[in-house]
Amino acid sequence: MEVETSRSHPLISHSHSVPVYPVDYSEPPTPTTDTCLCGIGALQSTRSRSLPVSPSDSLLSEQFRDSRGLFSKFRRRLSEKRRTFFNKRRKSSQDSGYYLDALFDDIGRRLSNSSRDSVLEEFQNENIYRGLLRSLLHPLGAPDKTVGLRPGDLVDHLREVFEVDRDEHEYFIKEELSNKPRCLQANITVLEGDGLKQLDGSNDLGDPYCLVSIVHHLQRNLKVSPKSSPRNSPKMSPKSRKTSGSQLSTEQQDDVLRTAAVKHSASPHWNDEFQLLIDELLVDEIHVYVCDQEVESNGEGKHHSTDCKHQMADKHHGIKHNVTTLFRLIRQMADHNKHHDGCWGRVVIPVRDIPAHGCDWWWDIHPLSGKSKSAGRIRLKLDISHRMESECEAEEFFSVEDYYQATQQIYEHTAKSAKETGTSMEAHLPAKERRILDSFAISHKIGKLSQAVVHVIVLLEWTTTNEDIVHTDHALTTAIHDLQMTWVTQQLDVSTVTQKMPLTDAEISMYRKAASKYITWVSDHLEELPVLFPPSLDNINILKAKLGIVIQLVELDLWETKSAPLNNLTAKVLKKLQEDVDDWMDVKVAAIKKHDLVKDSVIPELTALGELVNSVSSHLNSMGVVKTLFTALGIIYYRVVSFAVEKKISPVMKELMMEMDRYQRRYHNFPVNVTASSRLSLRVYFAVRKFYNIIRDNISRRDVFRLSISHYQHWYQEALVFWVQTFRTECTNRIERALEIDKDVVVVTSLVKFSNSSVDVLSCFAKITEEWRQIDFHDPDSALMGVTKITDLICDGARMYGEKIHSILERNCYYDDSLEQFDVTERLCITLNNIEHVRQYLTELPQLLDWDSIVMLISTRYENDDVGNQALSTLKRLMDTANKEIILKSSLLLQQIMEKMKVDIARYMEVFTIQHPEKASSVDQLIGYLSTNLRTLHDRLISSIFPRMILQLWDTVVNLLDQQLQVGKRPEYYQQMKQHVRALTSYFVRGGCEDGKIDSVHFELLKQRIDINCMSTEELMLSYLKSLADNIETPVEYFGHLALKTAYLEETRGNITLFVKVIRATDLPGLDPSGLSDPYVLTSVLPQTMFGHHKPQKTRVVEKTLNPVFNATFQFPNIPQEYLNTQGAVILLSVMDHDHIGQDDFAGEVVLHLSGVERISMSETVDAKPVVMMAVKRSFTPAHGPYKVLTERMSWDRSAKHYVTERRRYLDVKSVRTDQPSKMSSFFSFLKGPKT
Repeated sequence: MEVETSRSHPLISHSHSVPVYPVDYSEPPTPTTDTCLCGIGALQSTRSRSLPVSPSDSLLSEQFRDSRGLFSKFRRRLSEKRRTFFNKRRKSSQDSGYYLDALFDDIGRRLSNSSRDSVLEEFQNENIYRGLLRSLLHPLGAPDKTVGLRPGDLVDHLREVFEVDRDEHEYFIKEELSNKPRCLQANITVLEGDGLKQLDGSNDLGDPYCLVSIVHHLQRNLKVSPKSSPRNSPKMSPKSRKTSGSQLSTEQQDDVLRTAAVKHSASPHWNDEFQLLIDELLVDEIHVYVCDQEVESNGEGKHHSTDCKHQMADKHHGIKHNVTTLFRLIRQMADHNKHHDGCWGRVVIPVRDIPAHGCDWWWDIHPLSGKSKSAGRIRLKLDISHRMESECEAEEFFSVEDYYQATQQIYEHTAKSAKETGTSMEAHLPAKERRILDSFAISHKIGKLSQAVVHVIVLLEWTTTNEDIVHTDHALTTAIHDLQMTWVTQQLDVSTVTQKMPLTDAEISMYRKAASKYITWVSDHLEELPVLFPPSLDNINILKAKLGIVIQLVELDLWETKSAPLNNLTAKVLKKLQEDVDDWMDVKVAAIKKHDLVKDSVIPELTALGELVNSVSSHLNSMGVVKTLFTALGIIYYRVVSFAVEKKISPVMKELMMEMDRYQRRYHNFPVNVTASSRLSLRVYFAVRKFYNIIRDNISRRDVFRLSISHYQHWYQEALVFWVQTFRTECTNRIERALEIDKDVVVVTSLVKFSNSSVDVLSCFAKITEEWRQIDFHDPDSALMGVTKITDLICDGARMYGEKIHSILERNCYYDDSLEQFDVTERLCITLNNIEHVRQYLTELPQLLDWDSIVMLISTRYENDDVGNQALSTLKRLMDTANKEIILKSSLLLQQIMEKMKVDIARYMEVFTIQHPEKASSVDQLIGYLSTNLRTLHDRLISSIFPRMILQLWDTVVNLLDQQLQVGKRPEYYQQMKQHVRALTSYFVRGGCEDGKIDSVHFELLKQRIDINCMSTEELMLSYLKSLADNIETPVEYFGHLALKTAYLEETRGNITLFVKVIRATDLPGLDPSGLSDPYVLTSVLPQTMFGHHKPQKTRVVEKTLNPVFNATFQFPNIPQEYLNTQGAVILLSVMDHDHIGQDDFAGEVVLHLSGVERISMSETVDAKPVVMMAVKRSFTPAHGPYKVLTERMSWDRSAKHYVTERRRYLDVKSVRTDQPSKMSSFFSFLKGPKT
């Protein structure tokens, strides 16, 4: 049967200048089929009957007469008669396919080999170019239809990448069109399935496996074109296509391959890979049947069971039983049109629908009966490639070396483009370049890992040999990361050594060579590295950027065991590190010696030494990022730095401590000096001990003897420090062993709620204190130091126990986030009790270590009780600090409980804060929930923990209430909230929360917030104005003074008349460009709600002065006399700068309490009162308080909105002064004091 060819082809690009030709993997096109012509500008149809004549389309146009390409030589060799001959020959050839075949065949016969070689000898990458072109012209699968990624677009772009002459490009196209791939294979990976329910409807799980085969439809029995046949999508398999008996005769069935069976799974994972031979790309189909081995075993009996065992032994080979099973399924589907008991269904995938770049899709499994309902899904990874077999020797195959050359050419083109645009190379290649390389790699079975290695090799070579062309750091980092991810993926689910190392020796050798060259290149640029000590985040990031690529290259498992590619680089980095440490330490040590000219210089020098030791200790603390970075370079960073720093600082320590001994002997009759020096030396001792411990951790145990500082105990009473350090080590080890044994918390008794670990830790503490009492130091100073150290190590042990047991609690996931409502567990309470049990031991230390005796000895020694009291204060401070830290650790656990309870508390709190705030009973639900949980905690916790628990719970309630309290509501709402808060406060007081602790700072702020919101708008205005009037201090920024007089006169009916005389102002700020102002004073009585009938009055404008004289008197009659005693009733005098254009500028204001105005008689005037000089101030917008509440009420309160709007004119709009501050401002600034 003849196969009809489509009139268009997806490979044709109609929008590019270079044509791409249709590819048909079936029979040659029929004479009546329209085909594409090989033209320069576009594709022409055979129906044109003549060669194109336009300059842009003609093969022989004048624009190519002087071309150096192959077609230009063809043109010179053809006479007009020859062209006429071919024109006639083309017109008479209706059935010959591409009419240019005859043209090129004839021309080829007349071209000598030498002339052809001379044309193409400059094209060095011809073979690679042909291979890439062939993979694009003959895509193995469905071509991509995305604009820019169509085969035609990629062919055009390929010519640009290789810079091939257009004529030669078309010649290669002509030749490669005839090189159709013939030996192909489908690569199928059956990954996983999903939704495979039992076929009989039960809840049992089956044992699914897959049968995979490829069906070759015989072409003589096909009645339609394969291209016009229905296509299958990843979401749907053909439902109407049924395999009848007649159809079976027209198909050829290859060997059937089978996956392993996955026991009892509805979502099996197979990860089995198969290769199936392809005869006809356009008509072959891949069939995947999903079957149930358990059902088949039950139905077929023992014989079938034996076959199944054989299949499991050879699952990747086609065997007779697999074929028999498959044909039985097809026969039952055709004969009975119903589900087969052992098969969920199948997936039919036309080979032509597989994308040329492969796919990894989910496919619906359709029952064999043809029902529309899907029986599940299966995930398949599909692609098509050439067969690398002996029978396909006629075809040309390409290797990784060819892919390497192609990648070089691609990156060369990309680098050239980046250089032209002046940008760095992108992290990934452009889409076109990637698709070209992917098509080439997939078609020739070049693995992902090999591709990734080649990309890294090419970028490494570009970086070292073309560093002046383009920056490739970003692209190289991305390529190495892709290689690492591909490498990790390659190691999963492999069983053989060959699979674990899929790279060839040639690929590994190329990688080593390129990586070694790159490492050498980096070594030559070490002068660009930042300072390596002390380590900082910025320098580490720069160092990682410089050497991160080198580290990643070395970390890849592609090097020989004995190879050392980093030797040279490591030596240079190590040398620079040592130089940086020496330089930094020389500067710091020299800074200590700068106090030589000071009397008793040992004090400042030792102080500076302590600061230096602490600073060095912080730099020597092991940082994971630094340690990892240098370890990868073969440098033990902290070991090198520790030796270098210790060598510089140890002689200084010893010298200063000897000087300190002489200093203390010299001043032993002066307690203040002795005390200060003792505390200083103790602080330095702690710093030195910490410094020594850090160094010891950074080096190996056998290197400790090389340290001079290892004898630092001799400088600080060697025996005492030695024993104390022994106790510390023993304590630490004992605690770790106790916690290791007691991984799961076990209750000692049913009455005492703590476990064995706390008992073991307390036994360790008791042993240490008893041994110290046996040591019995007689020297008071040594005894005091020893007791201090013992106290410190016990406190540290208690802290460590709390931290360790807290870590165990988190590691064992004692907090279950999935619970709908939190319940306190027994284990959590035991953990809290353990920590508290250990903490309570600290309170016994004063008696166990006999602090009173030590204090008495030290006081007697120095004949000063203050010294002993200070020593006792030091010991107490150590114990109190440890107590606070352990309580804080317990509080963290309590906070975890609160965090769990917070969700429920917030839900119950919404009832009375948002949903029903008006109901007094709405708070009862929250109180009921709290009662249930507090009763449980009270029964399970030690009595000393419960008060902290309830206090923590109270803080949580207060915080949540503060968050949920709504803003901008009417006062009635906040009155109701006040009642709810009273109910909650009363409940917690009855529950055991002390009155003094319940009034926390946060709770006081909450009460103030509620109280302020309960106030009326007028009360808020009065409160705000009162705060302004109460501030009578001269501001730091001086804006001048205002001289004025005030008085009031009593009238009838309980009213008064208020007199305000504005006399003058001095040193006002200049607000005009000239440095002067045009001031006037605006006088008003506030708030407006009380004095609404009194309008503001203003003085005249005094132009161009900073010291205006006004002498203006204002009267405000008919003011109720009781207003004089109203807190917040004020006189506001606003100093303004008059502007002829625009709004007047605000210079400052003066606010006076109305209650401070004095009375005058009927015979007196305001002039009889003394002048008051008031500082002019500028206020700022308050962040909280009455003004903020007024702002929040603006949405519903007109009075608040009017007041805030007016007030913002003076708060938010403040003109910048243009004059220089006067001497008066400096004087007032001096009186005010320095700014803090």
